[in-house]
Amino acid sequence: DRPYPYPRPFQYPRAVLPFSEAIDEGAEPVLTMTPHHLEIAIRDDQIWLSTRACLARPGFIHALVSFTVSGIVINTLSTFMDYLVRLNGAGREYTGIVGGSFQVAIMISSLIVGQFTDKTRAYYSVTVGMLVLGAFGLAECGVNLDEDRGNDLRWSLVVVAILVGPLQPVSTELGVDVVYPLSENTVLVIQQLLSNMLSALFIPCFKAMKDVGRIGADETTAERPAYTFSFYLLIILHAAATVFVATFNGRYLRYEHEQEKKVKEEQRKADIAAAAFQPVRRDPGHGHYPEAPDGHLDTYSTGPFSTSDAADDPHCVYRSCPPYTDLHHTC
Repeated sequence: DRPYPYPRPFQYPRAVLPFSEAIDEGAEPVLTMTPHHLEIAIRDDQIWLSTRACLARPGFIHALVSFTVSGIVINTLSTFMDYLVRLNGAGREYTGIVGGSFQVAIMISSLIVGQFTDKTRAYYSVTVGMLVLGAFGLAECGVNLDEDRGNDLRWSLVVVAILVGPLQPVSTELGVDVVYPLSENTVLVIQQLLSNMLSALFIPCFKAMKDVGRIGADETTAERPAYTFSFYLLIILHAAATVFVATFNGRYLRYEHEQEKKVKEEQRKADIAAAAFQPVRRDPGHGHYPEAPDGHLDTYSTGPFSTSDAADDPHCVYRSCPPYTDLHHTC
């Protein structure tokens, strides 16, 4: 029942977590609110402090890598969508259809997978599974780059959207869980910032490697379709991220906090229920309370009390009590 799909030896004991209040100081903006004024104090080095505090938590770097590689794949494919869709001479209208389907597939799959992970808290397992399947989807795109397989390539792009798209929301939830009590906004800002920066760096490299390994030995014929090596590079990047995320060593701190609150709340309710009924007992060493009249139950209780419980306890004053008796007072 524990939401730890990774080996136990990789967990950090609670007493030796590698972060402290000193690291968290200034990690988030300070909100000051009065009845007529709202002020948010953001430091000049806010991004650096937030990033340092998050990276100090074990497991956050894995969530960051997963989110980033998903962003790189989606942004790269979206950038070159027009070329990939029209590879076999299809009309420009196909670009809008396939591109729109690509984005809709990302949204729908993210909603479905997000609801599943919210219920199961299986962030790590889902992340690794989607990374593995996404690598196979990208490989299928690379295979279908030939001009005579344009339809297969378009379907492969939609499949990649379904498999890679949910990685971003799931990785965000994983990051939020391992950096608790830092806020969701802090996690999302860091992940989006790094993902967009690396995507901007990778897309020119993807385009520059368009013809690498394409020309044959005679330097006149093309042995491979354009962007073949670029897709190899994207697949390697995705596979490397999968291997790294598989070494996840974080703890679900938010989940642990919620479980602790749940246990405390259940204990509080149990204590209230136990205190609601405290029957007055005879004290053999100091006399006893007067016998109740026949046909009554003298318990002096502060809550409900069953006659079967009283009958089993020799120290309780028990008489058969009429059904209309109020057990909250002396019968």
